[in-house]
Amino acid sequence: MALLAFLLLAAGAGPAFSQPEPFLSRPTSGETPTKVAVGFYLADIFEISAPDQTMLADVVIQAEWEDPRLAGRWSAVHSAALDEVWNPNLQLVNQRGVSMLLPQRVDVDPSGRVRWQQRWVGRISARMDLRDFPLDRQLFHIQVVSLGYTPDEVALVLRADYPQSGRAATLSVTDWSMGAVRVEAANFEPVPGSQPLSGAQLSWEGQRHIGYYAVLVIFPLILIVVMGSGALWIDPSIIAARVSIAMTTMLTLISYRFSIGKSVPTLTYLTRFDYFMLASTIIIFAIMALVAAGAHLVGKGRIELVKRIDGWACVAFPIVFAIVFVLAWWA
Repeated sequence: MALLAFLLLAAGAGPAFSQPEPFLSRPTSGETPTKVAVGFYLADIFEISAPDQTMLADVVIQAEWEDPRLAGRWSAVHSAALDEVWNPNLQLVNQRGVSMLLPQRVDVDPSGRVRWQQRWVGRISARMDLRDFPLDRQLFHIQVVSLGYTPDEVALVLRADYPQSGRAATLSVTDWSMGAVRVEAANFEPVPGSQPLSGAQLSWEGQRHIGYYAVLVIFPLILIVVMGSGALWIDPSIIAARVSIAMTTMLTLISYRFSIGKSVPTLTYLTRFDYFMLASTIIIFAIMALVAAGAHLVGKGRIELVKRIDGWACVAFPIVFAIVFVLAWWA
């Protein structure tokens, strides 16, 4: 009997459970798009990684929309779980692993206005064009979409006048200068040619600080090339010393290139630094070839010819290296 009573109770309750929740459908479903005001705030950037083309960022997003069905439901501002009311289901598109720091809740005022805020911290994709590395400027962005809704269904209204819109005056990242941020509409196509999703993005331009690379990367490379050219200033008769300097310089340059390679991604194109490194390697190889040829001539007793060649080379190589330097960084 108890089992029969339970079944009858469940059958009677079935229709009630099958009815849709009254506040989970879009407020203006079938009419005009639901307007959602969106504001962004870039709280911090901790790191920008060129090898995996990501940035470690802290961003806050706020959204507001009207739901007339909730008007008068509560006499004061009421806090509710996000899934208890309709929401635009805003998602971060270019995230590579972020954490949400705020609870998934909304505040509903007596007029039916709903406010939602979330804070995302983690890795965000940052595609970069590194052809001018390390003199490059990059355009960064953080994009959100209303998942499951097209622009005809949800219209994201950009509110740059929100106190929450903008960025912090000081950011933690130390090797970049960041410009002013701007909020703009940016619908998103999950697949090329597919129906776009309603979206918006926060974007800004960043410029890499050249000081670090100039002092700790480029300047030591210049010293390595100058060290290699020192082989030409040694008397041609001291063959062992000349060959030793040239060989040591070449090995140092190769080792240096591998160590620097860890700071930039594997690319299908050459950067400014790559061109400078390649030209420096060719110069050192030319010096090594000249030293080897000089050793051969000295063995044949033509030491005066070697001295004349070295004299010309001591003038030519600095000029060639200076031209390479100018072309690599200012062309």
